[in-house]
Amino acid sequence: MKRMIRIIALMIAAVCCFASAAHAADNYFELYGFTFDINSEGKATIHDYNGDKTDVVIPNSLLRAPVVSVGDYAFYDKPITSVSFDTASQLNSIGSCAFYNCASLSELSIPSNVALSFSAFQNCSGLETLTIAEGIAEIPEQCFYRCSSLTEITLPDSVTTIGVRAFGECGSLHYAYLSENVTDIASNAFSGDSDLIIRTQRDSYAAQYAKDNDIPVEYPYEYLNGDADGNGIVDIFDVTVLQRVLARIIDDPDGLIALRGCITGETLSSIDVTVIQRFLAHMETQYPVNETIFGWTSAEIV
Repeated sequence: MKRMIRIIALMIAAVCCFASAAHAADNYFELYGFTFDINSEGKATIHDYNGDKTDVVIPNSLLRAPVVSVGDYAFYDKPITSVSFDTASQLNSIGSCAFYNCASLSELSIPSNVALSFSAFQNCSGLETLTIAEGIAEIPEQCFYRCSSLTEITLPDSVTTIGVRAFGECGSLHYAYLSENVTDIASNAFSGDSDLIIRTQRDSYAAQYAKDNDIPVEYPYEYLNGDADGNGIVDIFDVTVLQRVLARIIDDPDGLIALRGCITGETLSSIDVTVIQRFLAHMETQYPVNETIFGWTSAEIV
């Protein structure tokens, strides 16, 4: 009996040793189409995806291991259409070329505090909607290079650096909203974006960058609709100012008077004056006189 027990124990030990050796040789796992490994700290990195879903949600965890990274080339050339992340995501990095050449990817939402890498989303030519959460500090070299369907981008206040060709050859890119916290932009960060307008705060680094690189720049404005003279209230003096502009008695070289007084259309007219008069007489209900208007104005309008 003792001999039999000893033989069984040896057999169990041999199986365990074989399993340990196999795991050491290949410590990759596959679940829900994700191929991943788990490091010594119990954290997972995704290395490949072979699932059948095109709307991919990067999970918070796999085999109870928090997913902290999408590895280099993990989704290279995959036919996915959208990428989002679990609401409890603990992701902290997306590797080089991780989503390179995902041409069908049209929608992307990147969570906060994720370190992006070289060419992470390069050649995602179908990408139309891009959301980048607060907490991301850098858009690295060629990160969104040749994402030719992007029409506008809004970078969070946390972004301070935009690298070489980060948004280069994005031929459809029309607006880039950059905060005043940006302090470093590579000279060719937007190379090949011929229709680009940068929207940012006046006197910011991004504004100066735009001027230095011959990129049109626009600044935010805010005013009361109908407040032609810009004193913060709509009153009879605004009517007088607009009448004098229309009669060419006073000049409006920067267009600000017309901008603030134009209520009914794209061009200032006597109808706008009448609307303001009706507002002052408490008779106007059709047009939004005295409402705060937000927008963007070109660098030429000071």
